[in-house]
Formats: sequence, C-alpha cells, structure tokens
Amino acid sequence: MGTQQIVLEYLDDHDEKLSYLAREIWEHPEIALEERFACGLLADELESAGFTVERGVGQLPTAFVASYGSGKPIIGILGEYDALPGLSQRLSAERDPVEQGGPGHGCGHNLLGVASLGAARALKELMAKEGIPGTIRYYGCPAEETLVGKTFMAKAGVFDDLDAALAWHPGDINAVWSGSSLAMNSFKVNFYGVSAHAAADPYNGRSALDAAQLMDIGVNYLREHVEQDTRIHSVIENGGQAPNVVPPEATIWYFVRAPKREQVEAIYQRMLDCAKGAALMTGTTYDIEFLTGCYEL
Repeated sequence: MGTQQIVLEYLDDHDEKLSYLAREIWEHPEIALEERFACGLLADELESAGFTVERGVGQLPTAFVASYGSGKPIIGILGEYDALPGLSQRLSAERDPVEQGGPGHGCGHNLLGVASLGAARALKELMAKEGIPGTIRYYGCPAEETLVGKTFMAKAGVFDDLDAALAWHPGDINAVWSGSSLAMNSFKVNFYGVSAHAAADPYNGRSALDAAQLMDIGVNYLREHVEQDTRIHSVIENGGQAPNVVPPEATIWYFVRAPKREQVEAIYQRMLDCAKGAALMTGTTYDIEFLTGCYEL
C-alpha cells in the first residue's frame, strides 16, 4: 500500500470520530483564552492516541503541544479552536442563534482544530507502519482571533526547533496557499472626561466620547499618508450610557495592519499622536491599552 493510500484509508476509517469531535466543539463554542472544553477534548484525544501531551504551554491554560516520534525532521501542525463573540448559531443555513449574543464558530475553527488533529494522527499511523523517522507535533493554539495565543507560545520557544509548520483554514475552495500576511498591532485608547448633564450643565462636562471621535477623525485623515496596503479598523467599545449625559469614559479599539513590522510601528506612533491631540482638544485624559502585535509572514 502506498503512503498516500495509508493516510487516506486511516482518515476514512476515522471519519465518524473526527466528525463527532468537530460537532462537539461546534456545540460548545468558547471565545479566545476560554477554550477549556475544546482544548481538553483535543488534548485528551491525542493523548489516548499515543501522543505525549504538554498542557498549559506559554503559561496559557488552553494551549498545548502533543508530540509523537523522535529526532529530525520535526513537523508541526497547527490547530485552532476558538469561537467568535456574537455568532451563536444552530446547524442551519438560516440565521438561528442558540443564545442571542453568544459565541459561535463563524470562522470554522471547530473544523480547523479537528482536521489538523486528523492529519497528525494519520501521519503518526504512516510513520509507525513505514518506520519513518522524525517527530510530528500538534500545536493546540488558543486565541487565534485575537492574535494572542501563538504570540505567547512563540515567546515560550515552542516553535524554535521546527523544520516546517503546516496550517489550514476552512474555505470555499481546496487549494494550497503560501502567500504572506500583514504585520499588525491591536490596541485600545481609553479616554477619561468629566460627566455632566448635557442640557443643564454642559459647560462643566468634558466628553470622553468627543475625544474618541476626534481621534478617529484624525486617524481617518492619516489614511492618505500611510503605505499602500495599510489597513486600519476601529470600533467604539464604550461611548456612554445616555445622550443627555456627557460621557466621562470612552474606549476606541484599533487594529492597524501594514506589510512590514516597522511600518506598523511608525503608523502606530502617529495614531498615538492623534490620541494626544484629541485629549488636548477636549480637555480629557487618556491611556493606551496595548493588546497584542505580530510580524508579517
């Protein structure tokens, strides 16, 4: 039997089990860094299949590494399993949330982590039958949607000795993709003003929401003066509770992406200048909450 046939036959034989795992993760969606059910399910499955599992890598409770074999080459397969907020959904072609506003797998990560597990187990089967040397590793990667998981795992050095790493993502076509991705920063700006009644006492108020909006206006004008392929996205997370109250607090959350890491850093610094200017214009104060960042690939 050829090597490809061994892998395909193994996957066919385990199709029902893999489908069950994917369905279980779909039924238990968990957002970034809270993927305890999915992490435990996948780690336990790999452990029972003969992999050595190290849990809590990178000081992340929902990250793990499962290894089989020894020596070189060391091949990594990345698995992700976090859900997205607000995308709760039954198995239906129509919008039908299980829990209004709850999390759901709108990006297919219930499939991603499980299919990567299937690939790792199929390769283990091939290595055992054919006596192929080397090491296969499954990386249980949490918080892909927020870019946090692999950042801490890389900092812990778990990828350092890899010879190659493979990943995949659900999509509408079956193809090999080897393109590049953009570098990125994710950060929040929290503005602090003074609350007042917007009709009876507006002159004593200092609107944090005004500051957030003015910052965003500055950032929008900045778009003309940044590198091509730069992408800047924002959402106002907190803008006050009622129109007749001057908002004492406001938060705006940004993603900034560019082809090179140094470009992201330069644009990020200019965006911080926009925050400073907005605070000066509105008589407010602010602080920066840096969430995560990554290099281009």
